[in-house]
Amino acid sequence: MFLNKRSKHYNMSKKAANDTLKNVLAACNIESDNINFDLLLIKSMAQTNYVDACKWIAIGVLFLVLISPLALINNDIKIESKNLLNNDRIIIVDHELDEAGFTIELAGDDIDYAAIYAENAEGHVFLPVSIDETNSLVTFPYNNEALTIHITDMHGHSLNAELSGTIGK
Repeated sequence: MFLNKRSKHYNMSKKAANDTLKNVLAACNIESDNINFDLLLIKSMAQTNYVDACKWIAIGVLFLVLISPLALINNDIKIESKNLLNNDRIIIVDHELDEAGFTIELAGDDIDYAAIYAENAEGHVFLPVSIDETNSLVTFPYNNEALTIHITDMHGHSLNAELSGTIGK
């Protein structure tokens, strides 16, 4: 009812519309000599336009809210675990890209920090530029290329993290 516009338009002169309005008001026992039909028509059109504009703005905001999760998905790091039991885990807790390189924070028992390395698509091996075993932080050099980071523990379990070459672009 509110979303459909009228398809039928009535033609009436302004004088006839004013006279009809005065007759309706007189029948309702409302006394008013200064109500003009044109003024009522313009006011109702202005309010309708405002409501229509607000409706379309609300629809636009709702659409942006609904599609915003699609823009926030982070596909830059993919983690693959091999040979891990439920109680033996190597976990990447956090990762960060800054001027120093790509830093990952690890969690797990008996991580072999000396065996951690990264490999690019051509097979070149990169050793970490810094290792902080007390805080479980490992930093690799990063030059906007895809890397596979290999992490193992003392029990032979491994974790491979694939870093795409599109981070920070």
